[in-house]
Formats: sequence, structure tokens, C-alpha cells
Amino acid sequence: MLWTLAGVLHAGFSALCVALVAAFLLLVCTPVLHQPVRARLRPLALQEVEQGLSWVLAAQRWQHPLLTSLFMHSSHSVSVTFYASFLPTLFWLGLPELGRDLVLLMTLSLFVGNAIKDLVCSPRPLGLAYGRQRLKFLAADSSDEEVQLNAKEYGLPSSHTLNSLCLNFFAVWYFYDRGLIASGTALTLYGIVFLWVTWIAASRLYLGLHTPVDILAGALAGLAVLVCFISVEGLLSRWILHGPAAVLHAALASLVLLRLHPRPLAHTPSFEFTTSFMGAMFGVVAGMALTPHAHQPGVQLAQLWSSPSSRLAGSRLLWALRRLGICSVIVAAMKESSKPLFLAVLPLLYRFFPLPIRRLWQPPVHNLAAPPTAAAGAQHGHQEQDEQQRRRRNGRQHADSDSAIDEAVTIEGQNGERREGVRTRRSAAAAGAAAADKAGGSKQAGQATAPAGGLPGALPPQDPRLAELPHDAKGRPWDVVVTARFFSYAAIGVAVAGVSPRVLDALGW
Repeated sequence: MLWTLAGVLHAGFSALCVALVAAFLLLVCTPVLHQPVRARLRPLALQEVEQGLSWVLAAQRWQHPLLTSLFMHSSHSVSVTFYASFLPTLFWLGLPELGRDLVLLMTLSLFVGNAIKDLVCSPRPLGLAYGRQRLKFLAADSSDEEVQLNAKEYGLPSSHTLNSLCLNFFAVWYFYDRGLIASGTALTLYGIVFLWVTWIAASRLYLGLHTPVDILAGALAGLAVLVCFISVEGLLSRWILHGPAAVLHAALASLVLLRLHPRPLAHTPSFEFTTSFMGAMFGVVAGMALTPHAHQPGVQLAQLWSSPSSRLAGSRLLWALRRLGICSVIVAAMKESSKPLFLAVLPLLYRFFPLPIRRLWQPPVHNLAAPPTAAAGAQHGHQEQDEQQRRRRNGRQHADSDSAIDEAVTIEGQNGERREGVRTRRSAAAAGAAAADKAGGSKQAGQATAPAGGLPGALPPQDPRLAELPHDAKGRPWDVVVTARFFSYAAIGVAVAGVSPRVLDALGW
């Protein structure tokens, strides 16, 4: 009876998580709802961020160089660099099914997390004042570009909490579900993973990047995504085996989800992170369609380690290093050659599409380029950007001038009491973008408007004829940049799951 009740509860909870994730994806695919949802959720998020500042301050009272270093290095386990290094090894060392599942799971996880960030636009606590003390970004002096980029994203939910929960808990579940570990070992690993996710969450508080509401939202979103993915993992496996049909479905899903991704109030790198992983997912699906035999069965550890080639290598370690070495060279070559190639070719291809057609495919980003008449002031812009970076390193602000900045202000009530609050201020460019975003809520999807100003020191559009389209800070049209990013990461995915297995087969490794 108890087992039956537990099964019913498990099935009900799984169905709830699938429904929640599906409902959110439906919300993302309905742009007309983005503005009303943001109008309701963002004030609540701002209030919770204000109330959670005391937790961040309490965590930062333990500030110590060693603890800061530990938290910063452990946070790298939830980064593009880590994923790009770790996930391909699963394909090459006998666990292609786990590698494929983790790529699909992390793509869904990153999309959900970044879409929530850009939908709600809840600020990070960076540089805010609480009482007489100012909260610090303890990684402000880090030279790691990815750390600095992450700090420019919005806060809710905590992507580190969400992604670390999904990746680590799913890995343990997979090993247990496939019979690779015993139940006792799985329980021990689940406990270790729980402690690790808690450590990652604590690091985000300590570093000044999140408040408790961000971490709670990340944990809940991660749990929903994880349970949803486990519930449909079997269906995804059969879908992947459809070959060319799966490639077409992955391309259509990527196009729709990227095109309808929520547009934030100010520019953040979240959409670019999502584009990268979506492209890698598409590449992995395409690569597996090219070499389906290389990925069957899903767990190949016993077959590979007992093969003559691994015995002739002298040891399993040397055998593994040999496979990792040749595959890493293939992926590195694809990475270094693909993006410059696409950036050179795509502008030529886009010339065949008139502007009305190109407006239909404009990513949900802001114009960062300088006005065409501002080329003469580029030097002054570079000086202003340097000043912005210096102030950010000192902890007085956490984003470039186009980002939404939330600062603490003293609010005086009617009866004379004073309290600390959170006020959002934006630069003229960001404020204009927000106004355009609000005014454009009723416009048809696909209309592209380029704000008048961009980042300090940004270049004007490289082609003045395309000035009405949004451009990045280097003056390149965003549609070209995003498409090049997507296909360059897709090329890496093809190299990991398609080209590398073919080369290993040809070499007999």
C-alpha cells in the first residue's frame, strides 16, 4: 500500500513538473504576455531582493582571501569553460548517452534560467547599501572574463544553483538507473551532491551576486527542470534515434525558442549564453545523426576498455589520453576556424534578404552600436568606458552604462521614519530601451527598432545602410552575430559527436 501511494505521489509530482516547464515554454512563446508578467513579478522580486540584503551582508562578514578564492574557483564548475571541457569527454570515453542527455538537459536548464532572468529583470545586490554598509562584489578584481560577464546578468534565478543541481543530480540518477552503481552508493552520492549544491548557493551569497530569493528560485526551477527531463528522457532517446528528423526538429525548436526569448530591460549576456548552448545541442544532435553506430550502446565502458586497442595501448590511462588528445585537437581546430568563417560568410548571405525579411529574424537584444554620426566621439567613449570599468572594480557599480543599476536610497515615510530601499536607475540608453520595450509590447513580433545610443566607446554600424537594425558594440548586425555564434557552436557539437567518433573508428582507437 505504501509503495503504491509513493508511486502515485511520484507520478503526480513528475506530471506537475512537466506541466510547469511546458507552461513556461508556452509563456516564452507568447510574447504578448511578457510585459504583463514582468509588470506583476518584477516589483515583487525587487521587494524580496531588498529584504534579502541582510543575508548577503551577514555572509560577507566572513570575508577572507582563502574563502573568497575557494568560492570563486568552485563557481567555475558552473561555467561554459567547464561544460566545454567536461561534456565532450563523456562522448569519447564510453558514455555517449550520458553526454547526450547532459547536453540536452543543460540546454533546457540554461534556457529556462536565462529566460526567467530576462523576463523578470530582477537586479543583483552588487554595490547596494544596507544601513551604513555597502555590499561588495568580492570577485570584482577577477581577471576571468566569464565571471565579469555573469555579473552583468540579472539575478533571479541563480543560474549556478539551477545548473549545478540539474547536472550533478542527473548524473547520479543516470548511473543508478543504468545499474552502474548500487543503491547505497547512489544515496551517498546524492548526499554529496546536496552538500555541493548548498556550497555553490552559499558562494553566490558570499560573493554578493545573489540574495536568498534568487537561490530559492534557482533551486525550485532546477528541481522542476530535472524532474521534467527525467520523466521524458526515454522519449528523447527515441527521438534522437530518428536521425534526420531529429535534426530538423532540433533546428525548428532552436529557431522558435531563440526568436521568442524574452527581451530584457537592458542588454545582458544571457541571450548569448543561451544561443551558444542551443547551438551546441543542435550540433550534437546532428553529429549523432551522422554517426549513429558510434553511440550505440549508450554505455560502452566495458566494450571499449576490454578492446584490443585499449590493451595494446599499455594501460587504460594511456588509451584514454590518446583518445582525448586527438579529439581535443579536432574540436579546437573546429572552434578556431568556424566562427571567423561564419562571420565572414553570413554577411554576404544576408545581403540576399531585404530588410523587411531580416526584421522578422531579429534577436531579442538591444542596440549597442554608436549612432552613425558618433564616430568622431569614439575616443571620448573609450575614455568613459575605462572610467566605468575602474568604478566597477571598486564596487560602486556592477554593469556597463546600458545595464539596469539598482542602488540603495533612503526612503522617508509620512511619519518621519527612515528606511533603506532599492531604486532602479538607468542610463539614457537603457531608459530609452526600456521605454521602447514597454511601448513595443503591442507591436507585432518581428519589428526591429534600433535605439539612438549604445555603449560608451562602441563603434557605429559597419554598413550604414543597415543602421536601422540592432548592432553589437563592434558595429556588426546582431542577426549576423547571433547566427554566427549559433552555427559556430553547432560546428563544435558536430566535431564532438560526429567527426571525432569517425576519426577514432578510422584509426582503430
